[in-house]
Amino acid sequence: MNKSVTFTVDADVYEKFRIALNLTNETQDTAVESCMRWYIAKTFEKASQVYNPKTVARQNEDTNKDFYGKANQRIPVWAVKPNQYNHKIIRAYFKAVATTGRATIDMMERLCSDENNPELYVPTFKNNYSQMKLDGPKSHGKVFEDDGETVTIWHEVEDTLLKYKSSFYNEEV
Repeated sequence: MNKSVTFTVDADVYEKFRIALNLTNETQDTAVESCMRWYIAKTFEKASQVYNPKTVARQNEDTNKDFYGKANQRIPVWAVKPNQYNHKIIRAYFKAVATTGRATIDMMERLCSDENNPELYVPTFKNNYSQMKLDGPKSHGKVFEDDGETVTIWHEVEDTLLKYKSSFYNEEV
């Protein structure tokens, strides 16, 4: 079921939004829904971290025991499945590093938002990237860490990821 939503935004923000829509050829509804999904994911992620510090600390201990390094087992599978979003996001990471010497969230998102580049296109980048920063029972497995801008490989999976790097990204291509 679809809902109709009305809201007010700054005129300058709206003008830039319209320009962005022209660049992406997305409909206003699609773009706004995408923004809402991103907002929901970010808000839930933050809320889950501050909900109950004692529970979070206990969950982190449990996570380390039960799900620690989950991505270590998944990286070899992702390496051979280039159509999976996890594969494409890792490819975008390596491409960003090869291009500029470091990866940023914005750069990776730009790489993954180009519909004309199917080897990197991930329509739900923010949701999938968020899942790749968590190492819990319902996450994809933690691969990345970031400081809000710069993205790095989580040290616990770095050896595994670098072992399979050529399956995700070949700098000679």
